[in-house]
Amino acid sequence: MPSGKITKIVHLSLQSSFSTDSSPQSKGYGFLKADGGGEDLYFAAKAVSGYSFDDLQVGQTVEFEEDPKTPMAKTVVLKGDVLEPPAPQSHIE
Repeated sequence: MPSGKITKIVHLSLQSSFSTDSSPQSKGYGFLKADGGGEDLYFAAKAVSGYSFDDLQVGQTVEFEEDPKTPMAKTVVLKGDVLEPPAPQSHIE
């Protein structure tokens, strides 16, 4: 499998007060760039295998399987350890 680095992560909050589904699911998408260069590849949260989408951070190295029809990764697997998330930033002055 080719490898690359995550360039962008977007978390979506799609829970509704009308939802009867109480199980939290990671929703969102990201982009990665292959080590060989080229355009960024899109991947959906459900493409992450072996880890939670919430474990991924920009700059981490992943292995992926590219969809042959579109610039999209069908499977994304984290290489290495899960990193601690950065501390929240306060914007109060």
